[in-house]
Parts: sequence; C-alpha cells; structure tokens
Amino acid sequence: MTFDHDDHETAQHPVTLTGRTVLDSRQAKAGKVTDVLFADGRPDWAIVKTGPLRGEHLMPLRHSYVDADGRLIVPLDKADVQHAPRIGREHVLTTQTRRELSDYYGVAP
Repeated sequence: MTFDHDDHETAQHPVTLTGRTVLDSRQAKAGKVTDVLFADGRPDWAIVKTGPLRGEHLMPLRHSYVDADGRLIVPLDKADVQHAPRIGREHVLTTQTRRELSDYYGVAP
C-alpha cells in the first residue's frame, strides 16, 4: 500500500501527513492524522484520532491524497475509520494488530 503523492513531493520536500484533517469519500470529517507508519520508506498506514474519546485507529493510505486545502482525502467512509482496529500508544504494529487489519481491510499490512 502506498500513499498516492503528487508531483510537489520530493525527497527534499516530502508531504507531511501528521496533523492533517482526514475527510472521507463524502467529504465528512473522519478525524486527524496523529502519526504515519512507513513501509519501504513510503507512508503506508495513518494513525487517525477520530474524536476526544474514541482513541487512535489505523487506516491504510492506499488511494489517499492531499487536496488543495491540505486535507487528507481517503476512499473510506467515516464509520470505516471510526471502527477500524486501534493501535497502542507506542504505535507499533503487533502480530495481533496486523491480523485485525488484514481481516478488517482485506489487505496485509
């Protein structure tokens, strides 16, 4: 899975995703990116805080992009993000979390 970046992203000026508002496929606010997990040097999974009491959830960055207003647009529904597997404070993908992500999204992390 890879984050679909635009031509403005370079090795010297990568697109920063942390802190960006996440909008779902209907332009509804799904949360805010608090961290990004990388695979092979590329953004692969976003950790999204979906609300003050809802915790942090993992969301794949595949087919996501940053719009002209700086928001991260994802091909998911808000509910998909809110019900996604959670991640611990350390933001480490455990074997159990990988299994949950595979079951939930149908992809291997």
